[in-house]
Amino acid sequence: MHFFSDNATPICPQVMAAIAGADHADHGYDGDAWSARLDGAFSDLFETPVKAQWIATGTAANSIALACLCPPYGGVICHEEAHIVVDECGAPGFYTHGASLLALPGVGAKLLPDVVEARLKAIRPDVHQVPARAISITNATEYGMVYTPDEVAALGEIAKAHGLGFHMDGARFANAVAHLGCA
Repeated sequence: MHFFSDNATPICPQVMAAIAGADHADHGYDGDAWSARLDGAFSDLFETPVKAQWIATGTAANSIALACLCPPYGGVICHEEAHIVVDECGAPGFYTHGASLLALPGVGAKLLPDVVEARLKAIRPDVHQVPARAISITNATEYGMVYTPDEVAALGEIAKAHGLGFHMDGARFANAVAHLGCA
């Protein structure tokens, strides 16, 4: 198996067998037992009630999530090497109908709170500037760096203080959870 993408390699036999075993008529549109099990597993992982939404690819999931958080005239603050910048082939702009990715520098492809705050302060509230509407992080980053829970919380607090949406790209989220031993 190759792990460079969730949608560009053949499915392994164990996963195909599990899919075939689950392939029977039940209820569609998240009313089935498998969807309930997924919601329960994510609720346990995040220690809060979760309703998972099935989406075919990571690119679609990230782009649709960002479209929910950011209008076409808005911007998403992210690292200049974020997954949504370097590996989504323009999909966030397509799904948001034109929102900008406001790419910032950082260490190991991680956003730094002081850099985010400085960028937010530099945005003038007029029609000539793209207003920030969301912050997006990739965990683990393109360079294998992992945000700690405290780092995620700090960026989340900035988003909350400025009325911004907060998005975490899940490209390697399971790796980050395994590395940290927590969600």
